[in-house]
Amino acid sequence: MAREQTPERGDAPAHEPTMAALAAAIREVEAPAAVRQDAVAFLQRHGVTGRDADALLYKGAERFLIYRTLVHNRLRAATREFIPRAVARRGTEAFGTDFAQFMAAHASHSPYLRDVPGEFVAWVLPRWQRDASIPAYLGDLARHELLEGEVRNDPHGGESPTGRPFALEATLVFDGTARLMHYHWAVHKLPYGTEDTTVPDEVETSLLVFRDAHAKVRYLELTRWAAGVVDQLLVQGRCVRDALQQAAAALGEPLDDDKLAKAATLFGELSDYGVLLGAG
Repeated sequence: MAREQTPERGDAPAHEPTMAALAAAIREVEAPAAVRQDAVAFLQRHGVTGRDADALLYKGAERFLIYRTLVHNRLRAATREFIPRAVARRGTEAFGTDFAQFMAAHASHSPYLRDVPGEFVAWVLPRWQRDASIPAYLGDLARHELLEGEVRNDPHGGESPTGRPFALEATLVFDGTARLMHYHWAVHKLPYGTEDTTVPDEVETSLLVFRDAHAKVRYLELTRWAAGVVDQLLVQGRCVRDALQQAAAALGEPLDDDKLAKAATLFGELSDYGVLLGAG
């Protein structure tokens, strides 16, 4: 978001302490307790005194804190909409604590509400991973739940086939929404209900995710070989020959006729799904 430039001469605009106090009330974890204990002192710490302080508190400390409540409720609700199962499994109170800490340490750097869930998940995942009391699969579940909204709203996608035939020396073109995801847990197989508490299988899982011609988000589970090939083509951008060689080397296996046949089948299936558009 744009920030007002500081004047070249004179003091900072009078409203800046007020905005700083409001921002602190919204972001700081201990702000509600501090305001309720001594609202005037809280404002003074942020440079708000006199009439400005009176204006903020003329209906009491709780009314002043309503700004925090409104912002947190809106951003939490948006995040919950994108990752409902992860939030349900984390628990309402724990999620509220996580979100308050997120707001204090990071908050949102985007003007778009739809970006907040992704920012929150990116911030909270390392913290969840360090906490042994939190289910180890929760991060994978949150990442997976974010996918549907991200892929559905991706401005890319729906590109036309290139019309160029496959060749060993060519790179391949994928639909603009295509993503290769790797999980340590089979979270994509969990039921959709938020009341469900099934624990997913702990198994390395790779999914090719994309939006099809009917605007439906599709998830294709890949074998280790297929995932390696797609990684080399889609993520690394290698030509077909190099992609096959690197994928086989990553498995510590030779590039034999069986793997070549499986690769040909993979290319055919991805073309049929409309996610592989041809040679570049």
